[in-house]
Amino acid sequence: MAIMATRQKQEISFEVATQEKILLPHLPHRTITWIGGVHGGILADITEQIQNLLLQDSSEEINLIVTSHGGPTGIGMSFYDSMRSVYKPYLNTIGSGDVDSSGILIFLAGQKRFITQNTTMLLHLAGRTFETAKRFTTPDMESMIKEDKMKDFQYASVISERSQGKLTVTEVLDLMARNTVLTPSDAVDMGLAHAII
Repeated sequence: MAIMATRQKQEISFEVATQEKILLPHLPHRTITWIGGVHGGILADITEQIQNLLLQDSSEEINLIVTSHGGPTGIGMSFYDSMRSVYKPYLNTIGSGDVDSSGILIFLAGQKRFITQNTTMLLHLAGRTFETAKRFTTPDMESMIKEDKMKDFQYASVISERSQGKLTVTEVLDLMARNTVLTPSDAVDMGLAHAII
């Protein structure tokens, strides 16, 4: 019975994808994976792999499977901006497992975005980890708060833009303030993913 329900769900998801004229990505051809945190090392590695695939054939699609618990927003934003505004590959992203925090920015860089049925997405406000013995002045703290608020706004703006008009920046900021976890269906309903696979 469980197998039948799963098959029906897959058929429904495929129908949703095909009705909207969205073809599911062909894997594993031209497929790379972002697995782990959002940090400079993986940013450089994934960007280099995408550059190499673009040199081979800039007109063919690239698939990026994303499983990430997140990391610094600036690094996630760097990847998003470079893919959307600089390199401009025809990028499909497939969210799998955890796609949290700035990992969502990596996922949203895709033109066509798919999510597996066992994936969750966590939205939250910016935060910092402090070294125990480090001392900060009041201006230091004010600068950090100003930067974090700016990062929150930028992050919310990207999510709003990629939601296909379904979420305002204010609504995204509210979801972030409530540490919201999205199901695959939520991601599709909010316009962040095109289909569940």
